[in-house]
Amino acid sequence: MRLSKKNLQYEFIKELYDYCIQTQNLNLLQQLISTRERIILSQFEGGTIGNLEYLFSTSEAANILGKQPCSSLPKIYFHIEQLAIKFFGCLLKCSTEFEIFKLIHKPNMVLNHDSETVSKNTTSTIIDEKYHYELVPDISEDERYFHTEFSDQPLPLSDAIVLINIATFVKEHKWYEMLNHLDISSKGEHFILYQYTENNLYPTIISSALIQTTSNKHEWLFFDGFFQNTKWKPNLESDGLLSLTKATSMTPLTRSQFIDKTSDEIENDLFYSILDKTKVCEAIRLTISGSKSKANYHLYLAQKGLAMALKESGRDAVFTIIEKPAMVLFYKAMNLLAPTQSPYVFISEQDVNKTGIITYKGIWLLKNASSAFNQYSFKAYNANIISLRKKLRNQ
Repeated sequence: MRLSKKNLQYEFIKELYDYCIQTQNLNLLQQLISTRERIILSQFEGGTIGNLEYLFSTSEAANILGKQPCSSLPKIYFHIEQLAIKFFGCLLKCSTEFEIFKLIHKPNMVLNHDSETVSKNTTSTIIDEKYHYELVPDISEDERYFHTEFSDQPLPLSDAIVLINIATFVKEHKWYEMLNHLDISSKGEHFILYQYTENNLYPTIISSALIQTTSNKHEWLFFDGFFQNTKWKPNLESDGLLSLTKATSMTPLTRSQFIDKTSDEIENDLFYSILDKTKVCEAIRLTISGSKSKANYHLYLAQKGLAMALKESGRDAVFTIIEKPAMVLFYKAMNLLAPTQSPYVFISEQDVNKTGIITYKGIWLLKNASSAFNQYSFKAYNANIISLRKKLRNQ
């Protein structure tokens, strides 16, 4: 009996995993991809072109991958590369599935707890009757297990969040660069939104986000070189600046001080003008899980829970990057209704992938954001989004 494509892919990944275990080299595919990336880049003048997805889809890559062995790597690497392309059509897709397999098949043992002995966090806050949210100081030290929509069995919290990040950002959005930085999602402070459902002993994660303090600002995505260059267009307005100065203690600033400054200069000026850095953080890698019919509702709950959780932790402001149209439209609608009490201060923007979807960098003001989400139900939240979308279309 012939195996289906999915079964062939699974058998190949399983054999590759067993080989990597035997050779104690679970990073084999990442080594192969990094080496191939350098070789492909050498075909272009200037040495850099697009992201990994684009680079590996070029004609230059097609002439190399699976066709030209690499002299700096063992011969078996080329054989693995050829099989990966045969079964997945792309080395990057194969690597993504391999990382998912690694997580799901880690030697974690879930004991047969009964419903009375499964640990529940009594410090979580309930939102909308049946959802729980909390800030976990370090997910690598949390021993609880959670369900995700991407695995049949529950996983330790840190593994569950990494799996969701791979499935959401890498597999769905093709941000393959994240495969080299998965450790960031396996530790540190995280926000989680989850739900207990009938017939499931363990809760299901609905949303998660990584929280980074100013002590590791050098690791912030907000200030990464990719997000600080001349392609970003400044869009800070006077009302937004006034909202920021009212929301947190900072050195007085005026809009005129930013005339002729680049977006990265403005962003750094704003950051260093904030006097108490303990009240500031970065929130990234916001994920939303669940059925498509509930996606907008879960996004609403995630924003509301995250704003409230960070505010309750003593924070005033959050540096973050957003591009989900619903989020952007809601914050713009709120800014129009209360210009000097903005929930989100827009600082710069760019059409990163040249798709017409604008990515925005800005500062989330937690007091204003919490107030907005407490004031507007999900129905009213949607009404504001739809209303502004109609106005923009008629302009």
